[in-house]
Amino acid sequence: MNLTRLDLDGVGSPIAIAARIHELEPDLPLALPIEQLCRQLDIGTIERVTTTAFEAALVMDELKAAGTILLAAGRMPGRERYSLAHELGHFLLPSHRPTAEHAFHCSLSDFHLLNERDRNQRLRVEAEANRFAAQVLMPPAQVRKQIGQSDASLEAIVAMSREFEVSKEAMARAWVSANRNPAAVVVLSDGIVQRCYRGEDFPWIAIPKGAPVSGESAAAIKLASGTYSETEEVDPEAWLSERDAKRTLELTEQVLAQRDGYALVLLQIEFDDE
Repeated sequence: MNLTRLDLDGVGSPIAIAARIHELEPDLPLALPIEQLCRQLDIGTIERVTTTAFEAALVMDELKAAGTILLAAGRMPGRERYSLAHELGHFLLPSHRPTAEHAFHCSLSDFHLLNERDRNQRLRVEAEANRFAAQVLMPPAQVRKQIGQSDASLEAIVAMSREFEVSKEAMARAWVSANRNPAAVVVLSDGIVQRCYRGEDFPWIAIPKGAPVSGESAAAIKLASGTYSETEEVDPEAWLSERDAKRTLELTEQVLAQRDGYALVLLQIEFDDE
């Protein structure tokens, strides 16, 4: 790897910086060597510490000449890799200036922020770091190539998460974003909606965060951890508004039950052209 920060000079957006990295290093494997990339781009130290104060932190001098990334110890590898990429994003994005003591301290909830137009500057900055992390770990062109080589299912998404060495949720989010067919993934905890990720053409999910899923959904049925449901047609009004349901020809769903009551739901839609 021959990349340096000088090669990224003048590039300012999360997507552009991530794209530039892959343009200059076209032979990077699907499982990006994120620790090596961090050290190549002047992150001098990566430490794992026992703490509940943050999920990951970036400490640097005022001029961003060099940096140190601190990671909460004991995390799953995919989650840790995303944390590294997130903090590297803070380090590389020119507009991300540290506050007191020249540090960023990021919580787990920060890694779920996606609104890069948020009026709150801190939330917007965290969303931009997330955008960089997703783009550098899971470049859309590579994700689309993998999508074209597999079926549209949660099994395929989980297999891709292993290839890219990221979490299932991060891979699902990248999958629906890169997929050319409208799809969405909903994250549940004990049948309660926590987060929704939609492709550009997928309608708004009518169930708000914190509300239970409809009894019409297979997600309302408790499955053993690690179990996949079949991909089956579901009443569109189980997930969509009445208006969007009326223009839906078919809505299918598939559920993956995970540990501690969590589940992923993959929704795919076919619109009624008439």
